[in-house]
Amino acid sequence: MTATETSTAPRCQVPAGNGRSHEPETAGSLVTRQAPTVDLHDRVADVETLLINCATDYETINYIYVLNQEQQLVGVFSLKDLFRQERTTRVAEIMAREPVIVHADTDQEQVALLALRHGLKAVPVVNGDGRFLGVVPHHTLLRITRSEAIEDLLRMGGVFTPAVELDDVLSLSVATSVRHRLPWLLLGLVGGVLIAGIIGRFEATLQEHLVLAAFIPLVVYMAGAVGTQMEAFIIRDLAVHPGLPFIRYFLRQLAVVGFIGTVVGVLLALYTGWTLGHPGMSAVLGVAVFSAIISSVFTGLVVPFGFSRLRLDPANASAPVATILQDLLSVTIYFSVAAVWL
Repeated sequence: MTATETSTAPRCQVPAGNGRSHEPETAGSLVTRQAPTVDLHDRVADVETLLINCATDYETINYIYVLNQEQQLVGVFSLKDLFRQERTTRVAEIMAREPVIVHADTDQEQVALLALRHGLKAVPVVNGDGRFLGVVPHHTLLRITRSEAIEDLLRMGGVFTPAVELDDVLSLSVATSVRHRLPWLLLGLVGGVLIAGIIGRFEATLQEHLVLAAFIPLVVYMAGAVGTQMEAFIIRDLAVHPGLPFIRYFLRQLAVVGFIGTVVGVLLALYTGWTLGHPGMSAVLGVAVFSAIISSVFTGLVVPFGFSRLRLDPANASAPVATILQDLLSVTIYFSVAAVWL
């Protein structure tokens, strides 16, 4: 290396950080500062020397991070990019000038998803001023991905929700467990009695068209199944996108469910029209199942979203409440449509 190529780059140092602690499970709490950084004006030869002298001091060397005089991250390049260049090339000529970054307060799940989306082995972390704080290395990203995947699966099963006090069945007394669960199930019992009352009010319609009774389970099941699907979607999407715009999300799901309800309603109407030979009955069944499916947007989205905001354990509350509400809506809609059309 000639004198003109010499730089002060070969130094084993790490960014000083911003001197503040970070919330658990955020990028700032997971960051390692043991990653190679170089100056904007360094050359490839300087970087090679840096890596040779300091490789054992770094926790990750998948990428080299380029900083300006204010220690702000202005670029990044990989080892593969480094060794493809002439030794006299300046790093400013080979670096990517718009690196994928996260801020110190970014949730760890967002960091892992960003790494997967862009195929990154490490994710650089900056503060509000763009100052380089370090990186979340590949082994941390793998750990986050595994733990968050398990968490999301448990949440979809209704047995885990962050920031909610969960029931530990083995440590709680039988009386406490019963006290936590029974009120919601009693609510379901009241709902069942109300459903029986609703069906009783349509006794005349049911006696005149006994075949209506045969399709009660179908209408209730289809609406409940669509609602359960949406409940799983919103639990997953709230985990992936903590700032989920609920109104826009609700309208998008409403459009999707509207299409699904139309397809199911038309198919049911065609089938019953062919098998029953009663156009009025087939129209009632088609409209009723369509309307019941549309109503499931409320129980599938609004109920779990509301319970998450109230910080109630969904294993105890959400499922019984959503189930009985949806059954009430489905039966009411079904017999109301039948009473009007038949």
